[in-house]
Amino acid sequence: MIPPRTVAAGMQSGIPVDKALGVCSAVSDAAVSGGWSGGTSGNGMQLAGSQTREAVRSAAHRTLPGAPSWGRVLATTVSLWVGRRVARLRHPRMALVLTICVVAVAAAVVSVTQVGGTPSRTASAPRPHAAPPAWARGPAGAARTQAATWMAGQVNSAETVGCDPLMCAALRAHGVAASRLLPVTSGPDGLSAAGAGVVVASASAAGQQGAPVLLASFGSGASQVEVRTAPPGGSAAYQRAVAADLAARRAAGMQLVHSQRIGVAGQAVAQLQAGQVDTRLLIMLAMLASEHPWRVTGFADASPGVPLAEAPVREVTITGPDAADLAAALAMVRAQRGPYQPAQAAIVHLPGGQMALRIDFAAPGPLGLLTGGASA
Repeated sequence: MIPPRTVAAGMQSGIPVDKALGVCSAVSDAAVSGGWSGGTSGNGMQLAGSQTREAVRSAAHRTLPGAPSWGRVLATTVSLWVGRRVARLRHPRMALVLTICVVAVAAAVVSVTQVGGTPSRTASAPRPHAAPPAWARGPAGAARTQAATWMAGQVNSAETVGCDPLMCAALRAHGVAASRLLPVTSGPDGLSAAGAGVVVASASAAGQQGAPVLLASFGSGASQVEVRTAPPGGSAAYQRAVAADLAARRAAGMQLVHSQRIGVAGQAVAQLQAGQVDTRLLIMLAMLASEHPWRVTGFADASPGVPLAEAPVREVTITGPDAADLAAALAMVRAQRGPYQPAQAAIVHLPGGQMALRIDFAAPGPLGLLTGGASA
């Protein structure tokens, strides 16, 4: 027959539970204060309980990805600690009490780790896309982006540029030095920027008397952006120079088409005959042909929105006898000065793997190099 059990103050069936801390102790409060001769002291059990609480609290913040959960680790640790001491206990009832405590502590550890433990290894939510800058918004922003890209890659780096605040911001974002940019002002003759060689603005503003010569155009309608310049001597003198330069380019192009040292075919022939090739390219090809024979594979870099008769192509790709000739020609091209110094010159590989020399001049091209009345 099992003897009746008594419940001391602060005990629940012989097992006091500290609800505030969620830690079980196998002895009553009186035993803790007055000592207990049953083997393991209450102070020792309370110390173990406090260590468990501290370990749970700190472990919740130190769990490494991929490591076992701290609930499992601590529950196993408590089980091993109690298991070593149960074997030394003289009373079987105390063994049962300690076993129940292990279950209670393990449950408390699991609940703590579930509430404040290691966060799940889920993919982070995608960050919202940053709003585009003011200069890049809408159809007008797309036109500004195209204009800024063209200006950064095609316009002479020595040119100062007049622009409104949004266009200036777009140019800076595309690598145009802030020291080259000048604010535009509105006057009776339209937009102008004192000291600027080129003005970039909307078509409604730039296309006035302040900058009558169109160099390039991007977009359409109200969103259109134009690149313009004010030539020296005025608009009438400029138009006369354009006509004379076109006639000179046609004559020089015909000579290159019939040259035995310059091979051209297809569209390149038509472009040379129509005077649609920049004067600097014509002179450069004639100079290179005096050293070695070459073949033109194509012209490129037309100015968007401008007739080729007014803004001819400024890039050529040529192939030569061998790699040594290409290297020598590249050195000669890069050694040029003044208006004949290219914006870019490099040896490239064509789609079929053949090596070629590519020469690219900046905009705008000077007038009068062939007629003796050069504008630059």
